[in-house]
Amino acid sequence: MTDPLIRSPRPLSRPSTHPGHLEQELDLKRRRGSSRTTVARAALSIVVVLALSVLVPKHCAATDLATVPIAVERITPRTDVTAAVPAIDIERLEARMRAATDFGAMNGARVSIAFMDRASGVRANNGNGEPIDTASVSKLFIADNLLFRDGNGEFTLRVNDITLIDFMLRSPDDAAAEQLWNRFGRNNIVGRVASRYGLSSTSVKPNDEWWRTRTTMNDVVTYYSKMIDGVGGLEPARSESILGNLKSFSATGSDGYYQRFGLPDALPGESVIAVKQGWMCCVGGDWIHLTTGFAGRGDRYIVALNSRESGRR
Repeated sequence: MTDPLIRSPRPLSRPSTHPGHLEQELDLKRRRGSSRTTVARAALSIVVVLALSVLVPKHCAATDLATVPIAVERITPRTDVTAAVPAIDIERLEARMRAATDFGAMNGARVSIAFMDRASGVRANNGNGEPIDTASVSKLFIADNLLFRDGNGEFTLRVNDITLIDFMLRSPDDAAAEQLWNRFGRNNIVGRVASRYGLSSTSVKPNDEWWRTRTTMNDVVTYYSKMIDGVGGLEPARSESILGNLKSFSATGSDGYYQRFGLPDALPGESVIAVKQGWMCCVGGDWIHLTTGFAGRGDRYIVALNSRESGRR
């Protein structure tokens, strides 16, 4: 992974209009305009930079870097990722995560970060395991469930269904997700995927919609890791179709929302980067943004971040 550079996001084109993204969103955006969402996206990109950059920012004092408990573990690495890999500097990784968390707090955001290096087996998080509504990140679970069941012969996806999956993952298109969710099992979709991948903190209430699926950044990292490694049961060709769509993400969503915030803007020099983004307002009065995905040769680095900030400020 190359050293990330900061690139300012483009202005917001127009707000998300999906009815499930809560009616308050439209009134909020009309009153306050797009400036706050642009700032939120820029701040999240900076959080990614702080988490992944080589040096801790100068404005962060030593006391700031000791306020958040950081969890780091080492699991058995995949031997087929790469034969020889540079070691991960655990102390610097911990410092970056503390700096990113501190920066988010200074800007009024509660930030959750999870990271995995598939080559070395190092996993880390910033100590915030608070579940969050996934918004469009749950489209990963819809796609995975449908492709798995198609592969098992439970049903045969039509060409139009595959097109909807592709559009849902790349754009990401809410109308496509809505069709697939309603036709293929709704809430049971999430439960099946969580069971196959061992996502203990991922669920959706019986009468909630796909965008209200709740998960943690640790679960998202686990999902990506197992899906890439083929542990969740998807045939390689089917997992590759998901990975390919995430690598071909569009610069804006189908609703016009700029979706290069976070990982893409923080890592402009990466030749291989794939993301599934999410944004929604107002959940408990909060704006939420999620930037999740993987980067690097051999899909080595998996990163999932979310920020939650008041939509009433």
